[in-house]
Amino acid sequence: MENILYYLPLLACPLMLGLMFFMMRGSMGGDHKSKKSDDTQQQMQNKMNELMEQNNRLMREMEEVKKSQ
Repeated sequence: MENILYYLPLLACPLMLGLMFFMMRGSMGGDHKSKKSDDTQQQMQNKMNELMEQNNRLMREMEEVKKSQ
């Protein structure tokens, strides 16, 4: 009986680590995207599209200026 008490902490440590790993995996899983993350990604995509349109417009204006000189 005394020997079991010595091994009890050794058995509890891996069990607790396994439990913590399982809990962390569930809270950080890639399948659970938040709406806020999706909104932020959509906003970034919209801003990128606006910047690309602005860049194209400025490039056309620069070409027109070069041609007129």
